[in-house]
Amino acid sequence: MLPGAFGALPADAQAQVMAAGRVGRWSRAELLYHPEDPAETLYLLLRGAARLYRLGTGAREVTLDVHGPGSLLGVLALVGGAGYGMYAEAMDDTEALLLGKEALTRLSATQPAVGVALTEQITRQTRGVQERLSGLVFLEVSQRLAVALLHLADREGPWPEGGPLALRDRVSHQDLAHVVGSTRETITKLLGDFRARGLLDLGYRRIILTDREGLQRVTREPLR
Repeated sequence: MLPGAFGALPADAQAQVMAAGRVGRWSRAELLYHPEDPAETLYLLLRGAARLYRLGTGAREVTLDVHGPGSLLGVLALVGGAGYGMYAEAMDDTEALLLGKEALTRLSATQPAVGVALTEQITRQTRGVQERLSGLVFLEVSQRLAVALLHLADREGPWPEGGPLALRDRVSHQDLAHVVGSTRETITKLLGDFRARGLLDLGYRRIILTDREGLQRVTREPLR
């Protein structure tokens, strides 16, 4: 089954979407595309995660967004005539379905539900960008970190009744810094604070969330 909005498509429509593209695979830190690459291909993330970034002053990497399964990358391919304008980097072992504009146009003509799913997924992502920008403006880093951890927990499924939840995805401090919009050093310090307060436990690139209600409180009230 396809992830995201495409997962609601009938089985035959999903099969046609898969048949219309090809699957690409990348290891952690590999680039899916560069800013100057012609925007000719749409990427539907099937597994893993990718971040979009640009280079700022002094070649400093500025993370624009982070995406997981179901997300669309390279949406400028739907318009054409330009480059992607940013880097897309795999944050883990990642798979994506690569779809060309012409293939999508044909699919939408024969399967109108595909066009609806495409619009719905882009709308979801636009809302996600708005929420991320709002968080950067109105939330402190500890709040944004708690929100990010709870979002990762949601991807794991139901929280065990009265017990901890281990995040299956490998998540480094740098990964969280990209997601939250902070620095690795700040995230490392905050994770230590969260651990000291009993909100989580830490292993090698592994996080075990131990207090869901406590994390929810931090989203409303930053650590002091």
